[in-house]
Amino acid sequence: MIVIERILQGIDFICVWTGKLAAFLVIILIVAVVYEVVSRYVFNEPTIWSFEIQRMVGGSMFILGFAWVLLMKAHVRVDLLYQRLSPRGQAILDAVLTLLLVFPLWIIVMPRMIEWVQISWAIHEQSSDSAWRNIIYPFKTVAPIAIFLLLLALVSTFIRDIGTIFRGKRC
Repeated sequence: MIVIERILQGIDFICVWTGKLAAFLVIILIVAVVYEVVSRYVFNEPTIWSFEIQRMVGGSMFILGFAWVLLMKAHVRVDLLYQRLSPRGQAILDAVLTLLLVFPLWIIVMPRMIEWVQISWAIHEQSSDSAWRNIIYPFKTVAPIAIFLLLLALVSTFIRDIGTIFRGKRC
């Protein structure tokens, strides 16, 4: 049990710190937005790159935070029934839904996502959304990394839910 707990703590550490580090991307996002607003409205010189940077940085920040949000139990949840359940009942519901819905979905999605990134790297994909035509394959690489971290967090919470089911209290 000590080994499993250390593994779970390691997973939690990686996921939480990735989320915390990703939160610092908001600084880059703010700088890009402010730069664009000043360029556009003060100097009447809009940029061609700002929207792309905002989309890539904002998207990366958002998805890299998924695992952290899951571990902190800060995600959106419909609490009509859930809040009335005991910790064991909540763990049963979480474990069943994770096992039946979430894990199968990611087993299907992950290989396709990796293929999507491989193709993007192979063709040195560039954005077609602006005249800037920036490379986007590094940005696309963030998605499977973030989803892998989310899977690690899901495994960690699933194992803890199983422990809660058997012990009757949160692990």
